[in-house]
Amino acid sequence: MSEELPKCPQCEINTHVILINTAQKVGTVAGGVTGATCGYFGAEGGALAGAAIGSVVPVIGTGIGAMAGGLAGAVAGFFAGAATGNAVGEKIDTHVIGRYRCNRCGVEFEG
Repeated sequence: MSEELPKCPQCEINTHVILINTAQKVGTVAGGVTGATCGYFGAEGGALAGAAIGSVVPVIGTGIGAMAGGLAGAVAGFFAGAATGNAVGEKIDTHVIGRYRCNRCGVEFEG
């Protein structure tokens, strides 16, 4: 974070002040779940290709190939969604909510 943190109203220093990042945490989880779901269902082509490649070994290979294709899409979607949700949540925490906590004295305040 390039912005300077505000001073604690009780301690009068900003050394121990942190941003309370609730929206960032929620955004990361929500983005990750949404991304994984979209990635899984969007990876239908990957799952079909995996099944086709896996069909060299009938039944077991087809199932494993389809599952691997869907899983790869879900994992990629999770990371993309989580990164997006994290960035949006950080902006909300910083510019909209603006709640900080001093880890030295424990006081919470608006910046």
